[in-house]
Amino acid sequence: MYVQAQHAETPTNQISNAANLAVFIEGQVSVKRKGWTGYAPVVFGSSLRVGDLLHVDDSSHAKVVCSDLTLHDVPTGIGGVPCPSSPPVLQWVDGSLIDPTRGGLSDRSFPIVLSPRKTKLLSPYPLLRWTPVSGAIAYAVIVRGTNFNWSSRVRADESEMLYPKLAPKLSDGIDYKLIVQTTDHRSSDVEPGKGWGFRILKPSDRNAVEKEQRSIENLGLLEGPTQFLIAYLYAAHDVNAEAIQRLESVSHKFKAAAVARLLGDLYLKVGLTRQAEASYLNSLDLCKNEKDVEGEMLAHSALARIYEQAFGNRDSASQHFNAALALAEKIGDDLTADQTRKQLADLKKTRI
Repeated sequence: MYVQAQHAETPTNQISNAANLAVFIEGQVSVKRKGWTGYAPVVFGSSLRVGDLLHVDDSSHAKVVCSDLTLHDVPTGIGGVPCPSSPPVLQWVDGSLIDPTRGGLSDRSFPIVLSPRKTKLLSPYPLLRWTPVSGAIAYAVIVRGTNFNWSSRVRADESEMLYPKLAPKLSDGIDYKLIVQTTDHRSSDVEPGKGWGFRILKPSDRNAVEKEQRSIENLGLLEGPTQFLIAYLYAAHDVNAEAIQRLESVSHKFKAAAVARLLGDLYLKVGLTRQAEASYLNSLDLCKNEKDVEGEMLAHSALARIYEQAFGNRDSASQHFNAALALAEKIGDDLTADQTRKQLADLKKTRI
């Protein structure tokens, strides 16, 4: 049995935030988390924690990339997660926070900025993206910052452009905001909420991320798992826009529930609730195909929060909370079951 190394210098909160990710599963592998009374299947992208018990059948095989970017085989039999308790590079992405201002919702009467928003960036030449607007003739694409104002005109059938290399350079340490306007002055700037801007990483921070990215690329994994891990890495550094771009690109050919769920988490992180909803629904379908009971529970919980908090649809919220509760009870996740019962009770109170 693998004995996890203990390092006194690693804070407890860092260990609890560590994301040790299953990247290869062959055969029957299951996990029993601390506080659970039963086991659930481990699938690609399952995040494993210190204290989990893994059960790998004799004829099965599993690999995990630990939060310190090392790759380990999981021994057969019943044992712990084969990862040291070292400071994590890969960390949980919190997909539970929904902006109460309902950012990202639009009836297509004005553009919504898709990227970059609420993010740091590796590249000073970002991909600028927005939602199309009905009846638009053309768009003015504007980037504003302290003592900085750049704009370009784009045709109505375009909804993205690369920030040009001949345009004024975007500098690190400065807050910028992308604004998109139609010729009749319908502007993305009317979207409620704050913090929709972006910032370029400092060279030292960019170099650190790129070094960690090379460590992932050197693990020798297939393209899908590699891009998934890089997206996780980017998210840990708040490089949300480029994490989303990588996941969107790989998700067309690498169909995995964990990829769709991470996309949903990141969309919520940047305030794009409609896109998050679509990703969680996709993840839910993929979970059923993968027999990923825990992933299905997580998708139902996320959808319930979206329908309750962002869309005000209590009936749909109740349906998803009840589905999450049934799955939590199935795997013996008493903590999630208790939390979900409370959420259902609170939901019923708001109807009275």
